[in-house]
This record gives sequence, C-alpha cells and structure tokens, in this order.
Amino acid sequence: MILRIVLGHLSRTQPAALTDLRDGLARGARDVPGLDSLILGMRRTEADDDASAPVDAAIVTVWRDAEPMVRAVGAGPEGEDRLLQARLRLPIEIDRADHFEIIGRTFAALPPDRSAYLRIVRVRARPNEEAHLMETLRRQQPRLVELGLVASHLGRRVLGSEVEAVSVGVWPDRAAIRAATSGGPERPLYAHELEAWADRLTLDTYDGIEIAPKLPVASGPPIFILDDDLRIVDLTAAAAATLGWPTQDLVGQSLRDLSLTGPAEIDGRRSRLLGEGLVSGEATWLVPDAGRVFVRFVARRDVPIPGRHAVLVRRVSEPQPDAADLDAALKAAFPTATG
Repeated sequence: MILRIVLGHLSRTQPAALTDLRDGLARGARDVPGLDSLILGMRRTEADDDASAPVDAAIVTVWRDAEPMVRAVGAGPEGEDRLLQARLRLPIEIDRADHFEIIGRTFAALPPDRSAYLRIVRVRARPNEEAHLMETLRRQQPRLVELGLVASHLGRRVLGSEVEAVSVGVWPDRAAIRAATSGGPERPLYAHELEAWADRLTLDTYDGIEIAPKLPVASGPPIFILDDDLRIVDLTAAAAATLGWPTQDLVGQSLRDLSLTGPAEIDGRRSRLLGEGLVSGEATWLVPDAGRVFVRFVARRDVPIPGRHAVLVRRVSEPQPDAADLDAALKAAFPTATG
C-alpha cells in the first residue's frame, strides 16, 4: 500500500469549517479506484491574524496500489492534481507530495463524525538505524491505542543514504493529546524512545477530518454470525465497518485466519461459547494490507437460529459490550427471531 502526503495551502477554507466539507469529500472519494482512506488537515498559525489568508493544509491518502493512485492523481489541465483539485474541488495550492510504503496500520475507533486532530511525525534514520527505528514505532502502537488513538499509518521511504519514517496519527481531539502528553502536545508521544533521532525529527499538527470511502456506512448494530467452525456466514454493514473490511470480503472467512489471537485462546473461547452459551473479551483482527484493528466483543450461542452464533463487536475505543447490549442489538437486527 502507498501513503501519499500532500502539503500546501487552502484558500477560501477555514479550519472551523472542516466538518462542513465531510459530505462532499465523501461523495467525491467514494468511487475512486484504489483509494482506501483520506485525511484532510488544516491549521492557521498564531502569527497569521488575517482570516482571509490561505491556511496550511495536509492531505493524507492511502492507496491499495501505485497504479490506480497515478491514474487518479495524474496531472490534469495546467498541471492540477485531478483528484484533489478537479474531482474533490479543493482550492489547494500544492507545495509538495511525498510517497511512502506503508509498513503498518492500526485502528481503534471508527472515523469521528466531528473534527479530529492530526499529528504527522517524520523521523530520518541512517541505514544501520532503520530496523531499530521501525520496531520502536511499531511497539508504540498498542500503547497509543490505550491513550485514545483513533487510527495510525506507519510508512517509510528512502532519501539518498537515509530512510525517512512517517507516523500519521488521528486522535479524537486535542484534549486526548493533552492528557497523553501531560500538557506537551508539541512533542511526539514517548519522545524519550526517539531521543536518538531527536535532531532528525519533525512534528506537524492539524485539525482534521478522516474519511474511509471503501467501508460500508456504519448504521445499525455491529453484529456478525458464526457457524460452529467459527466461519462468518452473515454480518451487518456496521460490523464490517467496525472490522475494517468490505462486507463481501468477510463472508466465508474464518476467525482463525482473521484474528491475531493465539490458536489456543481462540479454541478456549470457542469451547466457552459452545459449552456455556456466552463469551466476551478483547481481540486484535487483521485489516487488509498490513493493518490491525483492536476490538471488544460479546457472543451468544444458537442465535438467531440453532447452530449459528451472534457476535456483537465494537472497536476498543468503546465500552466492553455485555449480554444486555447483545440482546438489545439482536432485537434490533433480528426482531422476529428473538421475539
């Protein structure tokens, strides 16, 4: 997968109006081949008190492959970026576009409906430091989830004799960052772990919105149905969105192939489900192309029919669901089967 970061300036647009752009951007991005997600960030510097002046902008896109990306963004009339300027109609003056190979993605919440907070950390490493840097950034991801992270993308690119790593993090709001950094949002999280690269590290922050055009609309209860062999036989659109997959790609998949939980623990949970009728917990699932999503779940045996088992799933940013939550969700999803 490809991570593309475009930096530039937006005219006629203010950070306060970010959420007003969501619906138009979602419509414009929905049918772009190969586009997995889009994050738009904007910021105004404290020194700039002219409300009509252009604002700094960062547009982060994730692509399944390089070929559809090139087709979508290839220069249009007068050298414009066809995706951003023609299709999405963003009044952006582009300064530069950087491209990275994605080496990891983490998801802990669905894209917020409101404005979010975007942090882009870039670190340059010498060739003999690359493996250590990448492992350091990877190890931080589960801890960032615990601090409130919505989603992150890790990427790398070669720049001459150095390698540049980038971490793009989406957070629910600035308050989450203040709490996570003890009041120092101008520094990267776990800065002491990156001390060896402190002189080759930059951090940029923006107000932002995140759009995932390939995910189904998360309406209704997030429920999927398993058979006795832990194979998904049906699911709601909300469950597919929660798990980070297109609906059609999940039907027929086995939990054993999708989950990063160890086989022994999966077998133990299956035994409790079939023996006791109810099981709950947390898990980490694979997301297509080097990603993982952190979830909480509760499952009940023989619902909506014998031999089929219902699972209510939430991303880890939400409270742990219990039996009452599952029963309420089942009544909404299968009113005739549950009475």
